[in-house]
Amino acid sequence: MGVKVIEVTPAQIEELREKFNSKYATTPPAAPFHPVDIDRIRNDHVWLQRFLEMYDLDMEASMNKLWETCTWRESYGANDLDESKLNQEYLKEGSVFIHSSDVDGKPLLVFRVRLHSKSKSLDELIRIVIYWVERTQREKHMTQLTIFFDMAGTGLATLDLDFVKRIVETFKMYYPNALNYILVFELAWVLNAAFKVIKALLPPKAVEILKMISKKDIGQYISKDNCLASWGGSDNYEFSFVAETKQVVASKPVASSDDDQLGLGGDKKVHFAKIAPMVLKESNIGDMHTPTEGMLQLEQKEFVNFNQKNAEATVNFKCISQKPVTYKIQTTSPEKFRVRPRCGIISPNEKAEISIWLKSEYKLSEDSKDKFLVMAMIVPGTCGGADVAELWRNKCTGGPEIEQHRLVCRFENSASKCAGKASTATLDCAKGGKPDLQDQVKALSRRVKVGNFVQYLTLLLVLLLYAAVGFLFFEHYYPVGPGSCGKQSGAFCPNKRK
Repeated sequence: MGVKVIEVTPAQIEELREKFNSKYATTPPAAPFHPVDIDRIRNDHVWLQRFLEMYDLDMEASMNKLWETCTWRESYGANDLDESKLNQEYLKEGSVFIHSSDVDGKPLLVFRVRLHSKSKSLDELIRIVIYWVERTQREKHMTQLTIFFDMAGTGLATLDLDFVKRIVETFKMYYPNALNYILVFELAWVLNAAFKVIKALLPPKAVEILKMISKKDIGQYISKDNCLASWGGSDNYEFSFVAETKQVVASKPVASSDDDQLGLGGDKKVHFAKIAPMVLKESNIGDMHTPTEGMLQLEQKEFVNFNQKNAEATVNFKCISQKPVTYKIQTTSPEKFRVRPRCGIISPNEKAEISIWLKSEYKLSEDSKDKFLVMAMIVPGTCGGADVAELWRNKCTGGPEIEQHRLVCRFENSASKCAGKASTATLDCAKGGKPDLQDQVKALSRRVKVGNFVQYLTLLLVLLLYAAVGFLFFEHYYPVGPGSCGKQSGAFCPNKRK
């Protein structure tokens, strides 16, 4: 569901991006913003879109809040927050954790309020909340969350209004439009007054997604399979902390205003030099990707399918190796696309999703020149997430230990049109979803012929109609037969003059 927002256009996102870049270049902050946040602004659209949605397309308000948020994130260290910097007792007791998802597929940020104690440090608890939010948004690319307050067994002794206020303020100030629902489960009647106070703190948009639920109606927001047994569901999950599998992030400040190479240490354009230019046909489509999959199993075998409306695409793959695998994404047209994440490490049986956006000022090539290369290799030794960029920078991508998957860019409508059809000509189903010009001319010619035929047929029918009306008129006033004058007046009918 999420809050109701005004639709944001790519032009408005670009305007906010340009405002930020201009201010960052002319009046930079005292401490440079974190490279990850710079990357989100310059090479992504989701974060900027969230600010514009939250502040109803008010460009100045969105810009000011974006700047304030970046300042806070840098001073707080939000991007660098990991489990080693948290209170281990609070982290592992399971009073706050991420598990399962709601009916919209949004992860649940669960608060088991009965495990809380007012004697705990609020600062340490908020750090854990921020850690889970940041970790989830790294793993699932800026996904929205649903807050689930599990109030079962909670009394006045464990309900800490100050803690709840801090949670509300944190999301309100620094995570715009990041919530899908706020669910309050099994709230005891004695706590109703306390939650009215909390409700008053929420912005109007957040009040829309606040829902008081019980076991009777929880199914409206979380499916039974995703509900814990204590919520009346079939999920017997017991919390046990699992450390994060790190993705690669940028590791140095960025000064450039349009650097698309963040996080890769200068990722370069790939030319697919070993592949001769070709027109995609069924006879050679198999040459465009690795025929055997030993490390990664891609859902998309030949194409990257872009959505016609928002020019977005995803590449999904799974690690089928018995060892951790590192991957890297390259493209023939780095100036056209934004890609997140560009590289990383995934463990056996783990899945990864790569998000790709076609920049608004560019179009897909019509001759299949826009391609992506997904490369993979076994993680050597004790290489960690922070070492992946350096590992790929020094690696020869044509080596025998590198698995490669080549994908051609196209729009989704071409996928539906070409599915299951054999290609007998040089018509390329990957041409950005646009039909061949010759086919367009033929189709237009057929429509003109049909239109002409309909016009001629209509004219013929009109003439026949006029003839029929004329015949009936004549028969009525000038009937054929002796002694019959029909409705003629006496001046014209000899029989009536008698």
